[in-house]
Amino acid sequence: MDTGSTGLADLKAEVEAMTGGAYLQAILCRTGDGWNLYHVRALIGIEPPGWTEQTWRYEELAFVACVIPAAELAALCAEEGSTIILAGLPISVRGARSQANWTRRPSFARHDHWQLTWPVTDYRIAAADEASRQLPHEMLVGEGPSFPEPQSAWRAFCEGDFSLTGAGAPPQELALLRFARLDGWIGRVHVTPAELTVDIRGSRVAGCELELYGEADRSSCGLAGAGAVAFPLDRGLPASAWLWLKQGTSWLDYRSIDTRSGWTGDLAGAGVEFDLPVDPQASVEALLASGEGPLIEYKRQLPDTADQKRKMLKTAAAFATQDGGTMVFGMDPDELTVTGLGDQDPKKLRDRLYALVHGAIVPPPSVTVTDYQIDGKTILVMDVPPGPEPPYGLAVDKGSRDKPEFYIRRGSSTYPAQPGDLRRAARSRPLAEGTHGRHTPFGPL
Repeated sequence: MDTGSTGLADLKAEVEAMTGGAYLQAILCRTGDGWNLYHVRALIGIEPPGWTEQTWRYEELAFVACVIPAAELAALCAEEGSTIILAGLPISVRGARSQANWTRRPSFARHDHWQLTWPVTDYRIAAADEASRQLPHEMLVGEGPSFPEPQSAWRAFCEGDFSLTGAGAPPQELALLRFARLDGWIGRVHVTPAELTVDIRGSRVAGCELELYGEADRSSCGLAGAGAVAFPLDRGLPASAWLWLKQGTSWLDYRSIDTRSGWTGDLAGAGVEFDLPVDPQASVEALLASGEGPLIEYKRQLPDTADQKRKMLKTAAAFATQDGGTMVFGMDPDELTVTGLGDQDPKKLRDRLYALVHGAIVPPPSVTVTDYQIDGKTILVMDVPPGPEPPYGLAVDKGSRDKPEFYIRRGSSTYPAQPGDLRRAARSRPLAEGTHGRHTPFGPL
């Protein structure tokens, strides 16, 4: 990422020239009969994922999500203060400092409020009296959900996180303006044993260069326009591989496609798909050596007692609700020792697991159960993919199927889910074609 600063007057001129809409979320503080702007966060040029317009109003605070013409954000770039209209309300804006800090971010940037699939430039505008600005520390009860303090309300309003603990306090600066950079960017990346294919998008990529960079190999090609670009992988994917989309000495976008890289994190979540041959035996041996964690749990045996079944099903439901996971049966969770499942018919063991999961989790997740021989002992590996319609609940008897219990995974343990956990899980799945919304047991999102 690149960083720098710019004069407020120059930023104001750029904003005034903007066309299209600005999608913003704001915190307002009451002053007498009117409202002051405490903070606004806006994405300019394109609609963010999961966008919803709404207003929560309380005695001293209001939270607003709305769309306004982008050029109207120029009111935030004034040293003497001004007024802006949000959700039909005239809002007083404090004077800003004369310099704004900026950061250029690539597509699929990590730790982002909105996981954006295109590059952006962020401008942070500080109020001239930043040190004196404070939010009232009081309970919020009014035209919106109730909260014990403003921090929890901000997390719920912006992130859908209704838990009462965690990170996500309101930012201190007056405004964060995010400009979507649509001249050119890297879309989906597909890697096979023989080829790497990149989907290049944007309105001004003709004459640009796409580079595949690694420790020992480098390939590049000029672009005539947007579309698919393929690099042959005669010697496989280069170690420490990166993609760069550049125009002269400036980058338009970049992406790490190294599974070990801290720049990208989860590659699938960063638009990188691998279609490589897999050795099943080697994969399961690596799985056994990796230890328990958020996506893996070991069991010495198949569940037999009611308590064992309940614990196993809670974890399976949590996996389906969140990011998926794997359960290994016949593995000691403490000593990482293969205990095996005895001499029973593996097919009967698989059928037993299927019956347990499908009979107690609603809706039934599409699990896969496979048996392996490790050191002459039988183990079962149950893969639970992230379900398309979360949340997935546990209903251990017919009487509880209308009121299932919901769970989530944190670290290597399973916990009861809170409403905010379920809202985040529902929002993490793309809507099926023809679907206009989702519903959780805690109401519409």
